[in-house]
Amino acid sequence: MTSSAQAVDVCNCQGNDRPGGPCYAGPGGAAYDGPDGPAYSGVGGPCYAGVGGPEYSGVGGPAYAGPGGASYAGVGGPCYSGPSGNGANCPSICS
Repeated sequence: MTSSAQAVDVCNCQGNDRPGGPCYAGPGGAAYDGPDGPAYSGVGGPCYAGVGGPEYSGVGGPAYAGPGGASYAGVGGPCYSGPSGNGANCPSICS
């Protein structure tokens, strides 16, 4: 199992995208976005950004960055890292 320090956000992967790399999106790759792949963005996939999906950024979605949202980076938000904030409650979906 991958430790949290080595975890890669396959939905928004940045890094080595060559075969064997953590962001390789070809068949069998860690960031493969085809059906049943770990980064599939179609309906029901782990990277689906439509209503109800884990990457949905509209009001009420897990990636919503507006006031009251899980990814809000403003004062008092879970992703706020300004004075008196450290972003410690920011979900991994925050980028």
